[in-house]
Order: sequence, then C-alpha cells, then structure tokens
Amino acid sequence: GVERHCGRGKMATAAWLHGSASMRLTEGLVSVLREERPEFLPGLLASYREHGGVATQSSGAVGGLVGISNARLNSSKTRFEGLCLLSVLVRDSSSDVFQQHCLSWLRSVQQVIQSQAPLPSVQLAVSVLQDLLRYSAQLPELSREIGLNSILGILTSLLGLKPECHLAAMEGMTACMTFYPRACGSLRDKLGAYFLSKMDSENPKVQEVACACYSRLCSLRGGFERGGSRQAEGWVQQLQCLLASAHSILGQLYEGVETEGGVLYEGPGVELPLPLLDDSDPLLVLQLRHRYRALSLTLAHTLSVELSSPVRLPVQSVLNLVCRALAVTCKSISVSGDGCLKLLVLPSLHSDTLELLSALITAVGSRLAQYGNVLTRLFSQTLSAWTPQPEASPGQQRAYSAVRVALYRTLELWVRVGGAAANVLQGSPTHGELLLAHMLGDITPGAESVKLRAGRWAMAELAGHAGKAGGKRGKELDLGEAAVGGTLLQRKGDALANQETCLSALRALRQIVLTSGTLLKEETHKRLQELVVPLCVRMLQCAGGSGVLGSPLVRRELYRLLLALVLVPSPRWPPTLACTLRIFSQGLADANIQVSSFCTEALAVCNCLLHPRGPALSLPLPPLLLKPT
Repeated sequence: GVERHCGRGKMATAAWLHGSASMRLTEGLVSVLREERPEFLPGLLASYREHGGVATQSSGAVGGLVGISNARLNSSKTRFEGLCLLSVLVRDSSSDVFQQHCLSWLRSVQQVIQSQAPLPSVQLAVSVLQDLLRYSAQLPELSREIGLNSILGILTSLLGLKPECHLAAMEGMTACMTFYPRACGSLRDKLGAYFLSKMDSENPKVQEVACACYSRLCSLRGGFERGGSRQAEGWVQQLQCLLASAHSILGQLYEGVETEGGVLYEGPGVELPLPLLDDSDPLLVLQLRHRYRALSLTLAHTLSVELSSPVRLPVQSVLNLVCRALAVTCKSISVSGDGCLKLLVLPSLHSDTLELLSALITAVGSRLAQYGNVLTRLFSQTLSAWTPQPEASPGQQRAYSAVRVALYRTLELWVRVGGAAANVLQGSPTHGELLLAHMLGDITPGAESVKLRAGRWAMAELAGHAGKAGGKRGKELDLGEAAVGGTLLQRKGDALANQETCLSALRALRQIVLTSGTLLKEETHKRLQELVVPLCVRMLQCAGGSGVLGSPLVRRELYRLLLALVLVPSPRWPPTLACTLRIFSQGLADANIQVSSFCTEALAVCNCLLHPRGPALSLPLPPLLLKPT
C-alpha cells in the first residue's frame, strides 16, 4: 500500500512539473508575441508545438491563448501573429475546444480573406482554413452547420481575391470541394468558369492546381441530388468534353501533318468554353501546346478522381487520343512556316501524352491487358521516333532524354500494374526486340566515358601511359581530361549526364524481369547477363564507376537488376550465381552507404539461395505412420 501511494505521488509531482513547464513556455511565447517581431514567429511556433504546448495546457490556459489570438486577429498590424497562433490552436487543441471555437475561427479567417490582406497573410489564412475544414468534417453536427451556413460565403470570398492570391484561393477551394462537396454544388458553374480562366496561366503551379480543381467539379452535387449515379454521369460527361477539347487542339497543332485516315474524335462530348485564341498570333503554336498541356493534366486528374459508384470508363476513347498525339513524329513535320515551332514543342507534347497514359494505366489497372499489344507497339514506335544520335563526347546529354524518360516510366508502371499479362517482351517479336534493344542501348554507357575516369587508385597508371604530363597534374585526370598520344586533351562535361535515362531504363527492365522473367526467352536472359555482369565488373574495377556509372543511384539500380536476374531465372538458362556473389561481396566496399547496404541485403538473399536453410526436396521423407483404427 505504501509503494502504491508513493507511485501515485511521483506521478502527480511529474504532472505538476510538466504543467508548470508548459505554463512557462506559454508565458515565453506570449512575451515574444508582444514584441511584434513576425520574422521569428513561424520557427518559434513550430518549437512550441514540438513541446506539446497546447495539448498539455488546462482549459483556462488554452482559453487565454484563444483570447490572445482573437485580439491579434482584430488588428491589421498584428493579424499575421494572430494567424500563426491560431494555426497552432487549430491543430493541437482538444475536440471540445475545437467545437466551441471552430465557427468563430472560420469567421475570423474569412474576414482576413475578405480584407485583401498581403499575400503571406492570405496564404497562412488559407492554410488555417484547410485545417479547420479537415477537422470539422470529422464532427457530424459541426460539419452539418458549416455546410449549411459557412461554405458558400467562404467560396465567395475566395473567388473575390486579387490576382496575386489566386493560387492560395484555389487551394482553399480545393479544401472546400474535398471536405464539403455537397455544399459546393450550387456554385459548380461559377467555380468551373473560374478554373477554366486559370488553365492558360503562365505559372505552371497555378495551371496545375486549376486543372486539379476542375477535375473535382464532377464530384460536386446539389443539395437535392442523392446517390452516385448522377455523379458518375457527370464524370463521364466531363471526361468526354475534355477529350473533345484535346482533339480539337491536336487538330489545330497537327493541321497539314496528319496522314489521311487518322484517329478523330467521334464521341458525345462538346468542347469546353475556353477563352478564344488569336489565330493571327505568330506564337499561336506555343499557346496551343500550352493549352494541350492543361487539358492533358485535367484529363489525368479526372481519371484519378474517386467516385462513390461504379462507372464505365471510355478506355478506347482515351487511347485514341494517346495514339493520335504520338502518331506524329519529327519525320512528319516540315520545317517550313510554323513547322519549326511545331517541331520544337513536339517532344514536350509527347511527354504530356505519356503522363496521360500513365494516369489511364493507374485508373484501369490490369484490366488494360486486352490492349497490351497496342501499348507495346506504342512504346517501341515512340522510342524509335525519338532515337538520338550517339553521344559525341563523354559527359554530354543526349537528345530527347526527357521524352524517353517519360516513356520508360510509363512502361515500368504498365509492367508493375499488368504483371506478366503486360506481355511486353514476349508478345510481338518485332516490337519486343525493338523495345529490348532501346533499353539495352540506354543502359550501356559510351565506351569512351567508361574508360576515362578510372578512379583515384588507378590514375597514376593512366598518367604513366600518357607521357610526361607533369607531376601532380597527371594524377588528377577526370572525366573532362583524356590522354591521347602523349597529349593532354581537356573537355568539359557533366559526369552524370544521361543519368535519368539510364535509371528509368534500368527500372523498367528490372520490373519486366521480376514479373515475367521465367516467361522470357533464354536468348533474352543470355543477352541481359552478358550485359549486366561485365558492366558490374567494370564498375568495380573503376572504383565506383565512371560517367553515368559514377552515380550511386545507377549503381544501386544495376545491382538490383543483377539480383532480379538471379531471383527469376530462365528455366533453360542458369543464373550466374557464383559470379553474382563475388560482385555483391566486392560491392560491400562501395563508398555510398545506400549502395553498400543493398549489396549486404542482396548477398544475404543469394547466400540463402546457395545454402538453403531447410532440407532439400531430394532427401527421403519420413515413413508415414498409420493411425490405429
């Protein structure tokens, strides 16, 4: 009994001391607020939250903080400090305190937005608004009152913000549409017009947020609309209108370029009421390309919207748009007239189209397998259309790298989603072989770039063969220097040029091996082993690799591909397990901790394959004992 009483006394003392410390922290915070030094407030409030200042306070102390916040919000000079304190109160206050003050906090935030305050204050007010709407949506009675009486006023205030605050305004509208979709239904048309007017913004962030907001309009319902069928119909209608608008833009961009009998839009959608463009503008092609990006972004966001009821997605219509956009290549466009501008924007247009295809793959999933041959043909033909010239010198970025990276990422996603049913390399022999050749070509570094940077430990030998280049200078040869015939040639270059292309190709190839390695032809496994194993050995000999192999990300991805070849071998072509063990053992000494850690993990996996922990299947089984009847 005495021990129990002492234990309770210690707990009470600890609680009192902690409460006393929290009170002192709060007093220190209030003293800083009185100094009116807003530049220190964000960091100070983050530290106050780290100590759990609000969560451990009594209701009276929290009420005092609420009073300070309200007083600061009522003055234009101290409004920013009041918002900073309010952001902490909204996030860390208890449910009772939040329910008691939420409506007044919403009114205060709306007043800040209506007052046309400076941009930092508006941004912070919108951030607080997002928290208020997120937490209030979890409380049924409070959310019902806010949906009926507050949301329309907040949206009206956000729509009236000045142009420099439009990004913050749309972030606030996104929160309203996310947490209170039914309450926003009556302003659906006005919101749609607002978002359409921002899709042509030159600010990429504003354009992207406007496209994401427009995609949410289909989830808004009026006050008397119930059930998900109307929502699904609105989603399909919006998607068809976006497809019609995108086809219209492509028709203007590809005028006189497309072949006869190409894919045209024949669906039920009508074009969106976007602002008209001046046909006489010499930069009309750039404006059309900018608008196509907005429409493809909106389509991608619309495909990712979660609906409350099943919907029939028009896969063929979306694929028709993708095929039409990717069908035009550099060879189709003449450089006369505005053809040079069309040729200039074509790679980025194809990249945006591939992002749209990625969104379609994510939305449909493995059910897209019936279009597997179409996708494989698209991948191989697009890679062939954007094949660059061989790199002129090491350290030089190859042409068309961005569009090839976008394609490899889409290919990796498709194989990840579709699995063995994707049938990428084992389907059409022509397109499969072409696709494999492109991936192997982008994985293999240039021969000269592999030779140049041989690592610090081998530089002395390289300098010795170069003739007398002079003392220490010979030991500092790098990617930009080569010794040829006794003469030191200096070159500029980026040691990590083409890294993204190599990385994306490695990831796509590794995913193909993991999902359908046993289904690939033995000749394919042989080609992969004959490429990957010598590359790994050469990389180890060069003390971390050179050129693109000097990147830790590329080295780790190359090791991951090597492990995949061991884990999913061909039934008719044995994996190089002994050689792989040796490579991973030497990879433990890699200077990069991520690469060496992966080699440790891979080595453990390979050792389990080489020395199984359980008994082999070839051992005799123990005799079966019959139970007595």
